[in-house]
Amino acid sequence: MKTAGSVLRLIVLAALLAPCGARAARNIALEADARFHLRERERGEAQLHLLGVSLRETFADSRGDRLILFGALEAERDFSELMLHELYAQHKGPLGSWDLALGRFRLPYGLLYDFDATTLLYEMPQELLLGMESDNGIMLSGTSGALDYALSFTQGYGHHHRPGFPGHGFAVARVGVTPGETEEISIGLSGVYGRSSGEHDRDMTVRRGLVGADATLYLGRWLGRIELSAGRVAGHSISAGFAGFDFALLPGLDLNLAANVVRHGSETADAWFAGFTCRPRWFTIRGGYQYAGSDGARHEVTFQLYRLFSYRY
Repeated sequence: MKTAGSVLRLIVLAALLAPCGARAARNIALEADARFHLRERERGEAQLHLLGVSLRETFADSRGDRLILFGALEAERDFSELMLHELYAQHKGPLGSWDLALGRFRLPYGLLYDFDATTLLYEMPQELLLGMESDNGIMLSGTSGALDYALSFTQGYGHHHRPGFPGHGFAVARVGVTPGETEEISIGLSGVYGRSSGEHDRDMTVRRGLVGADATLYLGRWLGRIELSAGRVAGHSISAGFAGFDFALLPGLDLNLAANVVRHGSETADAWFAGFTCRPRWFTIRGGYQYAGSDGARHEVTFQLYRLFSYRY
């Protein structure tokens, strides 16, 4: 927790440097994700998959938002793991043309990088490709017309390991474009280069070099996403493909399909999903069936009750 203390002191310093006369607005969010799993040859299992709290403080002046302080603490898998998932200070430039973030933040690679995809019931390739979702460092991002970009330099320890200084060295970049006025399609290119900690040993390093392309398409009731990646991880070639489709069957009811295939060296991991998302007034309810073809066939049915409560004061 030494690093968390250091980052916290940094954020306090950033608050002291907030523009004179700036107005502060606070937002607190509580997140709960409960699931029930049915797996082949196993008894049903109920689990509190995630319980999280986040706090955002925004300082604004006559020219708009200038400084954002954000922290997110999460307990996962029935409180078996407690982690500081994000903790950063972000200074915003004029009209969003550039933003500078310092601390622990989500890495800007591929689809939905600024969204917690672990709340979905299907798998996405980022965890296998990058080895982590968030890391400690500095990120420059922004938008200019139809173009958006993000470039981060981080330590490579991820949010599961206690960091040191200066770190292994990890660079991630993404550039995207959303042409036209209707914003029905967006495409992006991503890249990764550097070293990160091993899954169970922070001192063991894994070298990663990857490139990726992603696209999102809105077509009437259909929402489609696709992402392709290739490169080398830990000295072996790796290729990954993801495709997801959502169909709005009724207001508040979507049908979901997804497929995720990763080939690393001589091993292949694949997962196929079909399910639904229902949004009544107070909760989001998801359910679905997943078939994982790696390590022998595995069938799983999952139901989720999800709630995000956000309060601004």
